Amino acid sequence: MTGKNFALLKVLGEIGWSQSDLARAVNAVMGSGYISRSTVSEWTNHARIPRDPLPTVVTHVLSEAAGRELLIDTVWQGKAPKSQLWVPALDGMCVGWQHADMLSSLRGWLDGREAVLDFDHRTFLPMQGDSLTEPVWSYVESTSFPVSPIEYHHDGKRDGRMVSRSMAHIAAQMLQQMRRLDDAEGASLENLRFVHRYALSIADSIDSGEAADSTVLRELLDLWMQLCQLAGWMAYDAQQHGLAQRYWCTGLHAARSLGDRDYGAYIVTLLARQAVHRSRVDEAARLITGATVAAKAGPPMLRAFVESIRIQVEALAGNSYGMDSAAESAMELAEDSEAPDTKPRWLYWFTAARTRVHHGQALVTLYDRAAHPAKHRLELAARLLAPNSLLDDAFFPREAAYNRVWLAQSQVRRGDVPTALRTARSILEDGVVRSPRCVSQLHRLDSELNHYATKGNLDQVREFHGRLQNLVAQRRVA
Repeated sequence: MTGKNFALLKVLGEIGWSQSDLARAVNAVMGSGYISRSTVSEWTNHARIPRDPLPTVVTHVLSEAAGRELLIDTVWQGKAPKSQLWVPALDGMCVGWQHADMLSSLRGWLDGREAVLDFDHRTFLPMQGDSLTEPVWSYVESTSFPVSPIEYHHDGKRDGRMVSRSMAHIAAQMLQQMRRLDDAEGASLENLRFVHRYALSIADSIDSGEAADSTVLRELLDLWMQLCQLAGWMAYDAQQHGLAQRYWCTGLHAARSLGDRDYGAYIVTLLARQAVHRSRVDEAARLITGATVAAKAGPPMLRAFVESIRIQVEALAGNSYGMDSAAESAMELAEDSEAPDTKPRWLYWFTAARTRVHHGQALVTLYDRAAHPAKHRLELAARLLAPNSLLDDAFFPREAAYNRVWLAQSQVRRGDVPTALRTARSILEDGVVRSPRCVSQLHRLDSELNHYATKGNLDQVREFHGRLQNLVAQRRVA
């Protein structure tokens, strides 16, 4: 190929990226050293078309940077095919909200069974902008209309296979054990694969008409909905954001079929939380507004959870007033006299203490985003985070480790690097829970320590960096 790829050059110019910036972004997805700056130069200056899946991956990372969906035909001038293995998170999912659409989304998982989590099969690329928020808002708006009855068919059972009420009850107990697995260990690839395969077995029973009666069918659908939420959360914790989005949007289909508006609001809030984690300000704002609409008639503790994520959304936007208002609202709802008695079972993990944690994390975020950052807010952040950062937490050790990183980040911003190092070193000890999300936050802390390091503590900062690198290397080998 000869000549320049002016379309690619134009996008790079719009987002202010150099060729090296694009190479780094692609390597963040594909792996360190996958391409070099000279590779990008071949694309831009000589219009070379890279091998699959790079055209799709490059278009994806540029879309994320631009904040809008770019077309592969535009970026590559119609000369590169779409990858069949690297696909958008919601690829092929129905936009309708009837029960038939739910079954279609369920079958989409079964069609790709055994393929989704293996490295040489489908990888789901996270959605951004309208391509994510519009389907979610479509769900929110659909909840204003009555739910169509779920039709139960007695035929279609395979070889006499049947799921009885007792079996459905045992399956629900299994779900609770899987939640505890996530609470204790976090989302390693092995744990995620285990939950994923169990979810597919439930989906298969629904699709094959194995429910003994209509009651069992609804119980299986409810189980599928909750498994979609759990698998999505674990994918989020594993930093597989496209997979998380796909599972959560599938869960919205199930919530709509069951008419479970509260659970749907729960999932939309998790999507907003993911957008905050990915620093997608506009998406987070639209998603948390959708969650507020969906949860408006829900129990106090659900609305408290929505408001607690709004705290983080407002902080990400640099809005201190909005953050303070959301924090006050969240605490009022969490401490409502009716909250304990009306709290949904699936929200077992959320308490007023979690609201304080989200507030503490938000204060750290706000310090970087506010026009006039105030250090006294970092002292408040430390007070809110510290009680929930104890590594001997018997119930939620993964979250305790994650909160501890945020605590160290608040200390770094106050200029107290020695204390931050003492706080963070314990997370690197053997046996401490380390989810990929927690490791990602540790990398952020590592960068911040380097930024604030002085001659007096530079050696300790370098030691921390080395230990973190060893931890990451060991996890890769494992």
